[in-house]
Amino acid sequence: MKRIARPWVWVDLENTPHVLFLEPFIAQLRKDAWDVRVTAKPQSQTLELAAAQGIPVDTVGGGDFTGLLEKLAGGVKRSVALLTWLLRQGSRPRALLSSSRSASLAAFLARVASIGFLDYEHTELRPFALGRRLWLPDVLHAVPLPRRIARITRYYRGLKENLYLDNWHFDRADERRSLGAEDGDYLIVTRPPATTAHYASDRSPELWFAAVEGVLRWPGVRLVVSPRTDAQRAELRTRLPAHRAVTLLERVIAGPGLVAAADLVIGGGGTMNREAAVLGVPVWSVFCGPTPHIDAQLAAEGRLRWVRSDRELAEALALERPKVGMRRGPFREGFEAIYTDVLAQLGVAASSMASASPTPADSSI
Repeated sequence: MKRIARPWVWVDLENTPHVLFLEPFIAQLRKDAWDVRVTAKPQSQTLELAAAQGIPVDTVGGGDFTGLLEKLAGGVKRSVALLTWLLRQGSRPRALLSSSRSASLAAFLARVASIGFLDYEHTELRPFALGRRLWLPDVLHAVPLPRRIARITRYYRGLKENLYLDNWHFDRADERRSLGAEDGDYLIVTRPPATTAHYASDRSPELWFAAVEGVLRWPGVRLVVSPRTDAQRAELRTRLPAHRAVTLLERVIAGPGLVAAADLVIGGGGTMNREAAVLGVPVWSVFCGPTPHIDAQLAAEGRLRWVRSDRELAEALALERPKVGMRRGPFREGFEAIYTDVLAQLGVAASSMASASPTPADSSI
């Protein structure tokens, strides 16, 4: 008798932020008795964070490439490697969930329906046009999209960070103690800008170092620095000022825990900045690449302050230290809308979709 393969879902993690916002979908699918198989790219801290969150993965391809040609070649090679991985599985998955260009291409070639997630409109969009669905935060509703992309795009309420933070439980006092902060400390958490991303800017690291030097002149400051890679950690050991208030993290800690502990976040990218905005923690952004529409909206709401010039940095340092405010959300209907659509793409009857809700994340690592 021919063996009937169990239906399964493929999830690909191509960068560190993908671990946390796809984790609730992995957990809910498994709760609903789906076989979920996860691949991951050895990019930044993706593998370490997946392990810390208890997500077993198959490592496929290379990562942390530098230079446009190396990135392009690495992406194509990874698509081929993912196709090889798919062939080894013995059956075709019902669907792919990812924010991965290489996985989207592999899924198209393998005739697998793909569901994509994006929140930065200046990234390369074309591989996602090969998929069946693309989900964007509703803040991006006014951003013009190519026709092929617009046709498959749907919008959910909130930010991608709401997909996991709205069910993530924190004890701010415990998080602060775990980072060595004492009563009365003004805790600043910061992640340096990415140096290998396609949107990397030489100006961002300059402003980041200047901002670090500036806030260390404030009284009562404790600064916690979360490097993106081992190479960046090694560089920071030599370039950061020797200061008793500076802690350079030597292990991977999920960003939400760091952000929940902070009085201020200084970020050079997107995800940690937006985690801060969702949790009501003030954030300074030294990101000097093409302006993300979401961050422009957060700045308009007073949740994010741009520090993209010496003048803006001087102005920020001269003002009263910002204070923690109100959260942005929750928007739990965002997860429900996406998960309902995921089930529809998997061929599940509409009557079984109503009770979908994300499994609360465990904030401990």
